[in-house]
Amino acid sequence: MSTTQWLWLLGVWLMFGVIFGYLGTLPLMRRREPDPADDPANYGLPRQEVRFPARDGLELGGWWIAAESPRGTVIVCPGQNGSADKDVPQTVPLHQAGFNVLLFDWRAHGRSQGEMVTLGALEQADLLGALDYAQQEHGAERVGVLGLSMGAGVALMVAAQDERIAALVLDGAYPTLRGLLTNYLRLHGVPRRIGRAIMGTVLLMGSLRAGYLLLDVQPRKLARRVRVPTLFIHAERDEFTSAEEVEKLRTQIDAPAALWIAADCAHREAFCRHEEAYNRHVVGWFAEHLPSA
Repeated sequence: MSTTQWLWLLGVWLMFGVIFGYLGTLPLMRRREPDPADDPANYGLPRQEVRFPARDGLELGGWWIAAESPRGTVIVCPGQNGSADKDVPQTVPLHQAGFNVLLFDWRAHGRSQGEMVTLGALEQADLLGALDYAQQEHGAERVGVLGLSMGAGVALMVAAQDERIAALVLDGAYPTLRGLLTNYLRLHGVPRRIGRAIMGTVLLMGSLRAGYLLLDVQPRKLARRVRVPTLFIHAERDEFTSAEEVEKLRTQIDAPAALWIAADCAHREAFCRHEEAYNRHVVGWFAEHLPSA
């Protein structure tokens, strides 16, 4: 085969890779359909609908749930699918324990602006905006953060950068975005090596769309810079991340860190299947490690 033919084949292969990678970003980065509507008022909680800017100016929406005599403030960071509505029940035990709670929608979710989900990349600007709002509007200088799935990854990465986070609870944390998505493909029958190659291509194309290298969404790289008490919650049958991977994250934290493994449940099922124990762990961690208001 001549050099010209080889170059032609290489060009076709690269063009196919670009097209395939771009098409792969469309379902991954599209705006999410909201979950069934819920409201803190449905649980008897006093709530104020709020809007505030992310650090890059995008407008986010959520609820501020004020405690009568607050002992501190907790920001709840949802997962990346749907909207914050499905996580409203997790604000109830925090409010009952005397914490102010801020629950908000990520960009391209629910009540917030935006048409592109970036899987933890630009969402860091969303959490920084939530920290700004809690500080500027409610005087919360040091807060706790409850991060759920993607929210756990974002919370860990932001805690490595912002000293206003005083304590963390991370439910469904993961070491790398690429590994998380590779495991998702593995569940659908794609061999691991092929899945890594596919996700590498898709994330590179997604990086061009987001203006941020999505392969750099790696909580494990920043974990060693986290210096606040951190509780990891891991579902025993988590499909995306192993207990060993979460334990490695825990050992990197330069502060008191604990791991609670919730028995016989899958990713994000710990609250539903072990609600009493879950609330005891979460509320207890913030009560012990979050500075008083």
